[in-house]
Amino acid sequence: MRLGKRMTCKFSVVAGLCVSLSAFGQAAQQPTNRPAMQMPAPTPNDTLKSVEVMPDHHVRFRLWAPNATEVKLHAEGPEATPGITPQEANKYQGGVAMAKGDQGIWEAVIGPIEPGTYRYTFTVDGVSTTDPRNPLTSQSLTHSSSMYEVPGAAFMEYKAGVPHGAISAVYYDSSATGGQRRMHVYTPPGYESGTARLPVLYLLHGGGDSDDSWATVGRAGAILDNLIAAGKAAPMMIVMPAGHISTDFRLTPSVRMGHDAFNDDLTKVVLPFIDAHYRTIADRDHRAIAGLSMGGLQALDIALDDSADFAWVGIFSSGWFPNAQKEEEDTDVAQYRASGNRFRLFWVDAGQYDIALQNSNATVAILRKAGINVEQHQSAGFHAWNNWRDYLNQFAPLLFKKSNAQ
Repeated sequence: MRLGKRMTCKFSVVAGLCVSLSAFGQAAQQPTNRPAMQMPAPTPNDTLKSVEVMPDHHVRFRLWAPNATEVKLHAEGPEATPGITPQEANKYQGGVAMAKGDQGIWEAVIGPIEPGTYRYTFTVDGVSTTDPRNPLTSQSLTHSSSMYEVPGAAFMEYKAGVPHGAISAVYYDSSATGGQRRMHVYTPPGYESGTARLPVLYLLHGGGDSDDSWATVGRAGAILDNLIAAGKAAPMMIVMPAGHISTDFRLTPSVRMGHDAFNDDLTKVVLPFIDAHYRTIADRDHRAIAGLSMGGLQALDIALDDSADFAWVGIFSSGWFPNAQKEEEDTDVAQYRASGNRFRLFWVDAGQYDIALQNSNATVAILRKAGINVEQHQSAGFHAWNNWRDYLNQFAPLLFKKSNAQ
């Protein structure tokens, strides 16, 4: 009995807790007015396959929107069809009307589509949206798009058995533009465990896109993985900076395109940041700069103004606008001619139906007049990602291998 009394006294707090828990348990058993949790009723969207690539390379898109009155598909891809004319391509500019079928599922089929990766969105009663059933996205400056892939373009596919590099989103403070900015950085397979110093390609996106674009729809990582694995390209880093200096797509008043604060951000902030934080070979013979469209103009002007930093240049679907050509010849080109720094490669390409083709040709003429040995190409097709991925695949193997200066 005394033992029992000691236990009662010693564990009086625990006993009190037991009483409380017992009371709680009794209360929990009392009926409540709350309804039992129920799972949402199943819908056709639960198992919907929103993108289907068919054996003949036609692509079917579906969206569940039972209450919508009009749905359109806006998809890249048709412009990559071999032999397509501008008139035929224009049919897709306003979007493709989708047909409403059973259970509120809207559907459209396009194609055949050439192998590659493409972006798309839906417009539902005037409101643009990504595909809620597809997690693959690509960021532009002001929005995101969904992505789909048509298999068969081996050079840009992530393949089994091929060592893969890494792509990182890197944030840094910019004294040139003010505030924090982001870039994407590709390091080749084995970089983390290696000690070798590497050359660097600075790869610029086009107007309206972002530093995420080359890494996603541009497939820069997969392209370089495959080239390096095949021994076609030297192991290199790729730096993909944000080419816009504002959060909306606008040009700086009274400033020529390609001459805003981005130039200083790249040459005075990004370049030294990369050399300080990565194992680079920090000289002009081991630096290249290339860009598409707006990024091509930026690469063009930076290469001429800062030829002491870059020996390798690639201009994709770009060139000076007619009203700026004389001024560029008198400024940037004149500055290059005074520098004495000759390029190891100056590579230019544009499509047969490219909106920048005439500007590209005129710019090449100005550069050749200044004594620059331009390697010029003209592909088929339009001002589109299928061309720019091809250009990177052709340009990268030429880098950091030639020994002769122009």
